[in-house]
Amino acid sequence: MSVILRSNHIFDTETKTTYPGFIQINNGMIESIGKLSEIPENMSILDYSEQMIIPGFIDAHVHFYLSALIHSGCLTHLTGVTEAEFVAGVKDVPTTNGWKIGIGWFSSDFGQNVYPSKHSLDVEYKDVPVLLISGDAHSIWLNSKGLAELGITSDNIPTDLSGEAMVDESGELTGCFLEAIAINCLSQVLESFKEKSNDYYLDYMKHLNKMGITSVGDVALTGECEDDLVYPELYEAVEDEATVRTSFYPAMREDISKLSETYATYNSDKLQMGGVKQFFDGVTSIHTAFLKEEYETPYFEGDVGSPLIPSETMREFILKANAEGWPIRIHTIGDRAIHEALTYYKESLTKFPLPQGKYNTLEHLEVMDSQDLSLVSQEQLVISVQPSHLLVGYDTLDEEVGSMRAAEMFPFNSFLKVGGTLAFGTDTPVVVDVTPIESLYYAVARREKSGVPSERLMPKEVISIGEALYAHTKGAAKALSRDDIGTIAVGKKADFTIISKNLLEVTEEEILETEVVATIFNGEVV
Repeated sequence: MSVILRSNHIFDTETKTTYPGFIQINNGMIESIGKLSEIPENMSILDYSEQMIIPGFIDAHVHFYLSALIHSGCLTHLTGVTEAEFVAGVKDVPTTNGWKIGIGWFSSDFGQNVYPSKHSLDVEYKDVPVLLISGDAHSIWLNSKGLAELGITSDNIPTDLSGEAMVDESGELTGCFLEAIAINCLSQVLESFKEKSNDYYLDYMKHLNKMGITSVGDVALTGECEDDLVYPELYEAVEDEATVRTSFYPAMREDISKLSETYATYNSDKLQMGGVKQFFDGVTSIHTAFLKEEYETPYFEGDVGSPLIPSETMREFILKANAEGWPIRIHTIGDRAIHEALTYYKESLTKFPLPQGKYNTLEHLEVMDSQDLSLVSQEQLVISVQPSHLLVGYDTLDEEVGSMRAAEMFPFNSFLKVGGTLAFGTDTPVVVDVTPIESLYYAVARREKSGVPSERLMPKEVISIGEALYAHTKGAAKALSRDDIGTIAVGKKADFTIISKNLLEVTEEEILETEVVATIFNGEVV
């Protein structure tokens, strides 16, 4: 059935302006586009008049399984700035599949090189296993019952995974684990939740639709563990009913035989393996981000963090993935990890250019050395960033990386100035339920919704609302290496978000007052 969408404000991703006109959709595709005076007669019309039509929002970077579990209530988001506050919050966490599972703590809130301990949890929760995931999803915190449930002792910590099992002065495990060791434990606990994943996935997709989201990039939570928390089979089980397109990115491995099989298997309009993912480094809050110069408050002399996997191995992964025609997405937070990854991408572009329309990405690029900006504008490279990360622990950045480096973090405008392509996402559940509208605001305002701080964060890095809209639509589509979504053009998928105001004409504060009026997926309102 053919339907006409009409509006005075249709967003053009090429010019980053709007125009009055109509869009004709048929069988889930854009059939034609024209002027208001050219609307065909005797057609069914959805008249959005003064409301704005944009391509469906794309969240380029999510961890879908964890996010769906949080939305379902199986995992609980907790807040606080002290260990005691998080311990107290556990009492309100429901017990599901035998566990109390929360997320949200940051060790940097407790102090530099200060980690929580099982002992504080044990005082209140002796008989039920508790697992608390850090807000950046790079660490976990277990009570003694949780350690026992998983059979973890100091004698059986995996030695082939990056990260650390924290111990106290006597050498006893504290229940706190970092990086791949942490994710290895987490995946074991979450295995049992797959049984009800159909409902969790479909419900969460509907939740995303309410935000105006029609596509996501689901990326591995670890680059080393056998279980990377990316499960295409769970999407496949609900594919017919799915209201979100998913491009997923499992961890890149030395042995690519299984990846090759997966890549050949999943290539539909709604579900496809977009490429692979790897982690060069960790995060600044626990000094696992890889820096060029020492941390501001070093844990030891020469503390610059380190790569999670050897640099030469990362280079080989990039070259190998691109040789297969697969885009690869690399987590890079620290300036040295960013520099080395950009250098390897440049080499790979020369040796193994990707097929047309496919793009590698760097993820996050938080501590950016301005000397490396010239490397950002490579062909077949997208810079995938998360505007909401600006507000995550920004008050502790000076303590972590020093005021000079902190002042140059999240350089969105600088990326654009050198010709880089930006893609927006949320990294959910590192942030929970941040809407695309809010992400646009953070990129334009560089401050919290409350208006704090008044002087903005890194004010020279403010970008325009037009550039921000591009990053959450066409730019994000490039990050997923998809040219069938992200723009309004004949022959593209009929995925749209209808918003209450023309965002190009509103004030900064009015961005937050803008609402999603409707979400159209595959030509139908969802």
